[in-house]
Amino acid sequence: MTGVPSIQIEIFAGAPPAQDFDALLRDAGYAVGVRQFDGASQPTPAQIYIVDGMYQTESALRSCHRLRIGQNDGYTPILFVTADGQSASRRACLECGADTSLARPFEPAELLAQVAALVRIKERHDHLATRAAEAQRVSVRLQEATAQIDQELELARRLQESFLPQALPQLPRVRFAVKYKPCAQVGGDFYDIFRLDEKHLGFYVADAMGHGVPASLLTIFVKKGVRSKEISGQTYRLIPPTEVLERLNRDLIEQEIPDLPFITMVYVLFNYTDGTLELSRAGHPYPLYLPKDGKPTLWQMEGSLLGVFDTRFRVMTHQLKPGDKLLLYTDGMDGASFSKQPVGLASLLAAAEHFQALPIDELIERLASDLFTQTRQNDDLTVFGVEMLA
Repeated sequence: MTGVPSIQIEIFAGAPPAQDFDALLRDAGYAVGVRQFDGASQPTPAQIYIVDGMYQTESALRSCHRLRIGQNDGYTPILFVTADGQSASRRACLECGADTSLARPFEPAELLAQVAALVRIKERHDHLATRAAEAQRVSVRLQEATAQIDQELELARRLQESFLPQALPQLPRVRFAVKYKPCAQVGGDFYDIFRLDEKHLGFYVADAMGHGVPASLLTIFVKKGVRSKEISGQTYRLIPPTEVLERLNRDLIEQEIPDLPFITMVYVLFNYTDGTLELSRAGHPYPLYLPKDGKPTLWQMEGSLLGVFDTRFRVMTHQLKPGDKLLLYTDGMDGASFSKQPVGLASLLAAAEHFQALPIDELIERLASDLFTQTRQNDDLTVFGVEMLA
């Protein structure tokens, strides 16, 4: 066998030094250094340490122990050469930190084979240590990048929340309530409510399919694209819900946004003096009507998704009477579970009927909490409600 000159072997021996296998290793091509046992100085860096316990066994064992415990920053294999082949001798050197032992007398080929095996172990260890160090550096960079992303997401969350109403209108005969629960730091659900004149409010709930930054950015665009009132000189016109959705739909199509997420919305023009509602729907879950007396009912109405193709939207008109409630919600309710009802719409309807008599704010709070005790909320969830008071 032929060694590699770059492989350094350091031999620790008593007196006389172990020149018998020093020469053998040099002849095999290894770079070899020989030192006597010394507990004070630091060992020379090497790929392998050989400790010769032939003449000074106790000193050799102590030296082996120091070599092992001194390897804080790396690993160097240790071969211990014993004076005999007794198991006690072999056990003692292994307990002191040696990786393997070789008993005198030995064949030169056996020594070289042991050294070659330790060289392979050392090379494999160093390779794995290098890879581990690289992985650690990558991990640190990933942690730094993740921290930066978290900071940016937190900024996006605060920005998105700033576009939501900071307070709901307070009116003599009407109460509003809302529960907004994004699935991640930023979400694709959004809603708004705004006063249009002394009799009318506009409000909507919308959903950019999915959640995360792309959906949240789209919510900001859509909010800015909702035009509910036209002012001309001293007069104004309240834009009907159908027209609001049609304009917004055309704006989205004209942007030609690649891979545009589907957007759903229900827009309502509300005369809060007499409870009249004009609604248009764009692919959104059906509004849920809770009459004062009677079972909850879905207001089913046609309407395509926004941003897909140019289309017309229909309007539906209803009037809320004292004690009636209306809920608008997003498809986060698809994961709702209540009592023994099937997951989704059936659970929502059952829960709405169960809590129907509660004031609108308590009703919405119970829906948002009790419907997700058995199932996990896997999507953004918004529940918006209006109640006519007596």
